[in-house]
Amino acid sequence: MSTTVRTLLLGQIEFYWDAHLWPRLQGLTDDEYLWEPVDGAWSLRPDDDGTVRLELTPVDPPVPPVTTIAWRAAHLGRDVWGKRGRAFFGPTPAPAEADMFDERHWPEPLPLTAAGGLDLLREGYELWRDNLSRLDDDALAEPIGPRGGPYADDSLAALVVHLNREAMAHGAEICLLRDLYRAQRQRRDPVVAVALGGSAADLERMLRLDGGLGDLPDQYPTLLAELAGLGRWDAVRSLVERGFPVTVAADDGSTALHHAAATGTTDDARLLLDHGADPAALDGRFGTTPAGWADFLGRAELAGLLAG
Repeated sequence: MSTTVRTLLLGQIEFYWDAHLWPRLQGLTDDEYLWEPVDGAWSLRPDDDGTVRLELTPVDPPVPPVTTIAWRAAHLGRDVWGKRGRAFFGPTPAPAEADMFDERHWPEPLPLTAAGGLDLLREGYELWRDNLSRLDDDALAEPIGPRGGPYADDSLAALVVHLNREAMAHGAEICLLRDLYRAQRQRRDPVVAVALGGSAADLERMLRLDGGLGDLPDQYPTLLAELAGLGRWDAVRSLVERGFPVTVAADDGSTALHHAAATGTTDDARLLLDHGADPAALDGRFGTTPAGWADFLGRAELAGLLAG
């Protein structure tokens, strides 16, 4: 099978967007979007006149600042994809002589909400991807010309490679910030912190002292599936035996029973089944049952048990 440079470059960024970045952004809240992990983080800030601006300096500082998800999403959607897409493919409100860095390519206000930030990110991505999909290898080999500013002699293919790399770097930062936000929020509850920390004995002690689960299932309904995904089977057993619901899926649609199929034992699977776990549940990533997971991973005994 023959392939082309365009096919490779387009496939790389489409796979990253479809399989990695966009699914990880679902459920983003305004608080998370604007969360500042440390004092002095760069973010989106309204000026005195209400104009929202991306904090930056003309020359990158010697020590890169920590940034918010809002900063990364706006920079990626507008600056990396959006302005380049309009500069090279149009339409753009900027004058003909404007290079690909010119602010006039994207005069729309920057969003201070998670929904707006995701809309901007998707708009920039789709603009760049759709136009890239219409090119052939000859077009990609051409120099980008004056709109490239100091990179005028570089090929369009070189620019695409650079933007793919930029997108994956910024996307990874966004996903890491989501991980850190979730972790610091979860660990405000000492029981959750102990469970996620992996100390089964400490978890058992805390549950006895607290007299049971309390409102833990209501506050952290996906905790059991998350612990199962981490292989914390002693903690899973402690929670299940005290009545923690076994059917609630994690954000990716996988249940504790799916993870028992992957890393648990037959005893772990039986425990979940005995407490009402659904062997027919389909996960959100692969669209298959716990038995399907076990079968794919070559765990024949578990596959047989879960298939009923």
